[in-house]
Amino acid sequence: MKRRRIFYALIATCKVLVLWSVHAEATRWDAWRGQTGFASWYGKRFHGRETASGERFSIRELTAAHRWLPLGTKVLVTNLETAELVEVKINDRGPFPVRSRRIIDLSKAAADRIGIRGNGIGRIHIVVSEAALPRQDAAAGGFYEIQAGAFREREEANQLRDQLQRWYPAAYVTARDGPDVRYYRVRLGPFATRQEALRIASVLTRHGYHVFVDEVNDVSALHARFRPEVGPCMEG
Repeated sequence: MKRRRIFYALIATCKVLVLWSVHAEATRWDAWRGQTGFASWYGKRFHGRETASGERFSIRELTAAHRWLPLGTKVLVTNLETAELVEVKINDRGPFPVRSRRIIDLSKAAADRIGIRGNGIGRIHIVVSEAALPRQDAAAGGFYEIQAGAFREREEANQLRDQLQRWYPAAYVTARDGPDVRYYRVRLGPFATRQEALRIASVLTRHGYHVFVDEVNDVSALHARFRPEVGPCMEG
C-alpha cells in the first residue's frame, strides 16, 4: 500500500512539473513575444497521417507542429544563421519530449525553405504573425485562401505571384507588418469553400509549390484585396 501511495505521488508530481513547464514557456512567450531555440522537421514517415487539427500532414505544405500554440496560428520562423524566413501554419502538436531543446517541428517543405533540412536541426527564432480564427464555413461569413509563400522582399513575392497568375488570376501579394519585420505574402483566393481551396492547393503542390490553406473572415479577405496600404495591403 505504501509503495502504491508513493507511485501515485510521483505521477502527480510529474503532472505538476509538466504543467509548470508549459506555463513557464507561455510566460516567456508573453514576455519576449517569441521563442528562440531549435527546429527539427518531419517528412515521409508521417505523410498523409492525420494531424492534431484533423488535416492530413503533407511534406509539401508549409505547416508545423508546436506544443501549445492554438491550432491555426501563423508563425514566422527565421533561421538565425542565414536570416531566411518562412511563414507556417500550426496544425499539429510536438515536438516531443517536452524537455527537448526543439521548440517547433517543421514540415519538409518549410525546413527546405529556410535551409535546415540538410542538418536535420537548426537554431531559429519564431514569433506569432497571426492568431488563429475559430473554424467556420462560408455560411458563417468565412472564406478560404491559399498561401503560397512569405518573403522579406517585395520583388520575390511579385515574381511568385506572376508565375501563379498564368494559371490562377486570383493570385495576389499582400504586405503585412509582422511583430519584427514587414513581409509579403503571396495568396490565392478567396474561395467560398474549403473543398475548393483544397482542390487548388493539391494541384499546386503537385506542380512543386509549397502552400497551406487558411481560413479568413469576410472582412479580412476583402480588406486585403481592396484596401491597399491600410494594415494588410494588396500589392498591385
